[in-house]
Amino acid sequence: MVPGVSFLAYLPSCHNKKVVQFGHHLKETVLYPVPHRQYVFSIPKILRKFFFYDRKLLGKLSQCAVKSLTKFFRLTLGKKTGTLGVVVAIHSFGDYARWHPHLHALVADGLFLESGFFFVMPKVDLKPLRELFRAHVLKMLKKEGLIDDSFIKMLMSWQHVSGFNVHNEVRIKPNDEKGMENISQYIIRNTFSLEKLRYDTGDSAVIYRSKMTHGKNKRNFQVFPPLEFIAAITQHIPERSFQLVRYYGWYSNRMRGDRTKQEEREKEKREGEGATAENSKIIDIRNHKPKRIPKLMWRECIKKVWEVDPLTCPKCTSEMRIISFIYKKTVIKKILVHLGVYEEKKNQRAPPPAPPEYTEPIEIVHDDDGWPGYDEQVFDF
Repeated sequence: MVPGVSFLAYLPSCHNKKVVQFGHHLKETVLYPVPHRQYVFSIPKILRKFFFYDRKLLGKLSQCAVKSLTKFFRLTLGKKTGTLGVVVAIHSFGDYARWHPHLHALVADGLFLESGFFFVMPKVDLKPLRELFRAHVLKMLKKEGLIDDSFIKMLMSWQHVSGFNVHNEVRIKPNDEKGMENISQYIIRNTFSLEKLRYDTGDSAVIYRSKMTHGKNKRNFQVFPPLEFIAAITQHIPERSFQLVRYYGWYSNRMRGDRTKQEEREKEKREGEGATAENSKIIDIRNHKPKRIPKLMWRECIKKVWEVDPLTCPKCTSEMRIISFIYKKTVIKKILVHLGVYEEKKNQRAPPPAPPEYTEPIEIVHDDDGWPGYDEQVFDF
């Protein structure tokens, strides 16, 4: 779910590497040592179809969430200016891989100021934020020509803020590096889990187990015909070059680049600003400099995922040294044959049966409506 990944990155075995690298990248080079919260933005079912047929609207949905957060944070802290730090992961899936577009946003819990201080958000009611998010989304869809005033009036008449919801109960402390990495990996989790899958060869069905559903017909599993399961998961493949993870505000690529250039040009002290909101805290971030580290290599990824060092000798437990990498199949086969562990692959599948021969030709007849049909009595196998 990192920008530019292929469908292979959606396979759980291939996706583990991306998850580990993404979590390490955020923790070490993007996120600041300030408290963070995970915000989850969801929309009512009646609007989800628009995002299914036009995937570009998912990017505009994330912009609506960031606009709502910015206004909400500034009003709460009493600041006319101030910058959010947001990493948004766009999700198109819900339980059992159904189409459920929503957003997971990892948000610095406060506002960054150019003076180098961070104002922490107090714990407040999220109802104003839900209303802001609803207003921005409906305005965006109306501008796109997908809904009109009568539709908006109907939607606004519903109870429970028209099906819009915002959740932010998950909070991470500034020095909780493990929590930062875990939540970073969680927001780009895979569409489905292999551990929850089971294929029943007798019934030719895929059984997917998940958490208990709500409503009258409660269940914790769903049975898919194989082709329907493939269709369910492939509907979440993004379009080419579509950005599933987006950075906004203080964590955007542009602002991170500008800060790096500014730190190289000048090292002047900046004056702080006083807090105007009640019960707000201030964190000095002037001396924080994100690290510049390379991506995790294959060894570090295996150690993080499987908790095993692939270069540890199983006999003496000392660290092994890589001499060379072998890519040629002929050389690999020769080594395996010498070690006595090579096995020839045998084709255990029988050839497909020959098509049945018809003893009589098939006669085309016509039904009462004049359409050609087949006379069942002429089939003789």
